[in-house]
Amino acid sequence: MTTTAKAKARRHPRGGSRWTRSDEALFRAYVDQLNFERRGEIDALNRKLTRQEHAITVVRAKTISYGPTSKAVAQALS
Repeated sequence: MTTTAKAKARRHPRGGSRWTRSDEALFRAYVDQLNFERRGEIDALNRKLTRQEHAITVVRAKTISYGPTSKAVAQALS
């Protein structure tokens, strides 16, 4: 999507970057468009990640508080 024919045609010494400001602007526009189109999915994944991080924190706190062989850890893992 972001590599245009114009960008491919440019030559730079020693294999340097052919990325220009207009390429960067086009790339940012595509990223913004995808972010807007998929915002619901991104929000759902962010909420899921937050829940998982909270669960990990709870399990770690129980492990530290009661020791790794306690009933609390076994219950939290099941």
